[in-house]
Parts: sequence; structure tokens; C-alpha cells
Amino acid sequence: MKKLIIVTAIIMLTSCVTVKQSALPAEDNSAGAVIHKTVAEAEEDQDHLILATLWYQKSAEMRALYYQCFRNAETALAENMALAGRTKPAAVVLDIDETLLDNSPFQGWQVLEKKEFNNEDWFRWVESARAKPLPGAVEFTRYADSLGVEVFYVSNRTVHEMDPTVKNMAALGFPNADTTHMLLKETTSSKVERRALIEKDYEIILLVGDNLADISGTYERRGSDLGISSVDADRRLFGTKYIVLPNPMYGAWLSELLKMTEGRTEKEKLLKILETF
Repeated sequence: MKKLIIVTAIIMLTSCVTVKQSALPAEDNSAGAVIHKTVAEAEEDQDHLILATLWYQKSAEMRALYYQCFRNAETALAENMALAGRTKPAAVVLDIDETLLDNSPFQGWQVLEKKEFNNEDWFRWVESARAKPLPGAVEFTRYADSLGVEVFYVSNRTVHEMDPTVKNMAALGFPNADTTHMLLKETTSSKVERRALIEKDYEIILLVGDNLADISGTYERRGSDLGISSVDADRRLFGTKYIVLPNPMYGAWLSELLKMTEGRTEKEKLLKILETF
């Protein structure tokens, strides 16, 4: 029996799988280049996701950080509401995924199935409307609503995912879980225009998200320093107008890192830019 298991493992490791490489530099990825990886190489691309997803699902620190961020958000919201001179009603704008809803079970499924992200699998997860709320998320949005702040959700879920998203969030008790307050992606991932639509009638006094582009268009092009200089320049806005939540599983921070160097696998690329002493 042991020999059979060993032989099976060797066959798996030396066989090839076809993977659509989503993170290759643009010059290597014309029309979504398809490359062939061994199973071992495909598994390497999941290495970072294993620890990141476990931290997100199982660490007490993750829960503490979410409670802390939303508590800071309550304080900032109350302080901003007390400021004079506003000519429009106040609004708060929040991202959805990994800000309010926990999709880490989908990430865990990807790891176990050795699958990269694809729209078909993602839509099945969204359609199930099974995502749970993140710590402090429902309470914060209800608090904002109780202050008379209009709560809007600006997400890069697509408009085709509107119905199950509304269903999921309404069932969890999020206020304003409706098509009027939920601005999902139609043609572009940029949230600048959608925030501008809100600003026609409201003053956005707080923005909350797990990705910097959730809070400002400044971060849509991070530059060679990955947006660090922009964050430093905006440091007084964090905790007052901007609230950023932790997400080690995915995001622009990772996709920008993967553009910095070449390599066959994500792990190979990331090891090349890891700082050491």
C-alpha cells in the first residue's frame, strides 16, 4: 500500500497541469498566455495563500484588528459628524469583500482544489450567499445608520452579482442592503466614478476598505515604490477619513509585487524581491 501511495505521488508531481497565468508581466501575457506547470509548481503558487488564509480564518489577531479598525471607524465617524460647515448630507462608503463579508472559505477551497481564481467558481460562491460578516462590520454600519449617515457599498463585484449580494447582506442585517445603495462594477474596476456619483448628493466623510484603491483613486497607480510614498503623504487621513482593514490573501499589494520581477511561478517571483539582512 505504501509503495502504491509513493508511486501515485511521484506521478502527480511529475505530471503537468495547464494554468492560465493571471499574474505574468504584460509583455509575457498577451491574450492571457497559457503555460504548462507541474503540479508541484501549481502548488507553489498557493503557498502564500495557505498561511494567509489560515491567519485570516483562525488567528485571534485578525479578529482583534477588525474590531479595532471598526472601533476607530466609529470614533472617526462621530468626530466627522460633529464638524460644522457641511452643505450636503453625510455618507460613509464601504467596500464589501474582506471589508464586510468574509470570503476566506472560497480562498480555502481554491487552495485545496489547487485552482487559481476564475469568474465561474467565484460566481458560484457569490450566488450561494453564504459569506459571513467580518468582526464588527454589521455593528459599525448600523452605528453609522443610527447617526443619520447614509451607508453606501462600492464593490468590484459585478452588477450580475447584485441579487445574491443584496440577499446575503440583507440576511446578515446590514442597513441599506439594496440596489440603490450598492454600486457594483459595470465596465471598470476603478471606483472613482462611482464615488463621484455619491458625491453629487452627499459628502463622503469616511471611506472603509481592505485595498487602498477602495478609499482613493491616488492608489490605483502605485508606482515603483508600490504606493508607500502616497501612504506617507496621506498619513494624517488614516484613522480620520480612511480606515484600512487587513487582507493578506489577495489585493493590489500582491499583484503589484508580482509585476516587479520575472519567474515561472509566483513563489519564484516573490522570493526574488524578499528583503533579507
